[in-house]
Amino acid sequence: MKHLCILCFTLIFTLLSCDGRDRIYKTNAEVLKENKLFDSFSEAIKYIPEQRTEILTDTILSTGFQVKIQYYALDKAYSSKTIKASNETNTTLHFKNFEAQFQVLKNNKLIAQNIINKEVFKKHEASTFWNQAIMQYVWIDYENSTAEFITINTSFNIPKTDIFKDFSIIIDTFGAVKIKEINLLENVL
Repeated sequence: MKHLCILCFTLIFTLLSCDGRDRIYKTNAEVLKENKLFDSFSEAIKYIPEQRTEILTDTILSTGFQVKIQYYALDKAYSSKTIKASNETNTTLHFKNFEAQFQVLKNNKLIAQNIINKEVFKKHEASTFWNQAIMQYVWIDYENSTAEFITINTSFNIPKTDIFKDFSIIIDTFGAVKIKEINLLENVL
């Protein structure tokens, strides 16, 4: 019984003496660094766009072409960029990748159907650009379309930079698809 009382007294004394006096003059950051928890508390993660994004387009042209485009964000595919803020916190931005499914009809007959994403363009050239880039836009180029073919343009960009690549996807009346890069920069001498 005597040993039990001594054990209880020691246990109570030990618990009461652990009041954190040794940390009273330390900042929260110092305490977290001491316990190796600072990195997990000093990182913020943001997804751009934050919510599900989807755009549906159904266009009928006077040339007999009909184009249906479903453009949407991919939840599990993204390009990441970490930004260091002034208050010692890191913000990791995850820019979601996009892809577009399209159908092209000519006089109500399906002539082409495919998916546009960066994997389609990655095959044509091996570059670090494609590892960081995301699809920004997909649109029908009315000015460069005729009764013989339809042109769909797409743009890829590395987020938070001015680095981009634009492409034209040309689909003729037989469903043949041709992809060509658009160079928007002029050579000025």
